[in-house]
Amino acid sequence: MDIKELETLYEEALHPIFGDHFHIIHDNDNFVTILLDGEREDFLFTLYGTNHVRLYWCNECFIFDEQRNKLVSSDTYGEIVFEGKIDVQKLPKIIIELVLQLKDCTYVSKKEIAKGKIPSGYDDIRDYVIQAQTNDPLKSTYQLENISIAYSLYP
Repeated sequence: MDIKELETLYEEALHPIFGDHFHIIHDNDNFVTILLDGEREDFLFTLYGTNHVRLYWCNECFIFDEQRNKLVSSDTYGEIVFEGKIDVQKLPKIIIELVLQLKDCTYVSKKEIAKGKIPSGYDDIRDYVIQAQTNDPLKSTYQLENISIAYSLYP
């Protein structure tokens, strides 16, 4: 799958949900930003080719990178790093699913638990527990490999 096919896939899946707030910005042939909240730019993701995605939501950054073991602590400091195996064919489904989980939610807090080192030793492998608020009483805890999202209702 190339970057153009990815754009089409994301547009078909997310444009109906986000409507006029959905925009695609072509930075170059291998670098595309997809805005989900229009000009607010608080909810978006960037494709760095077909095997690396960074999803931004409420000033938090989720990193999905096939080359995860080449990242060092300065690349990942303060970010939420997906530790599962990246399959470029399955990555779009993971991103779409996470976007739908985070839609209409706000960030409350994040807890990081270091549980080891990557093979080079230059970064920690972590579990993340994210607290989010929602109006949806049916949302329950969402687990994506080492990332857990726990929901509470808005007061």
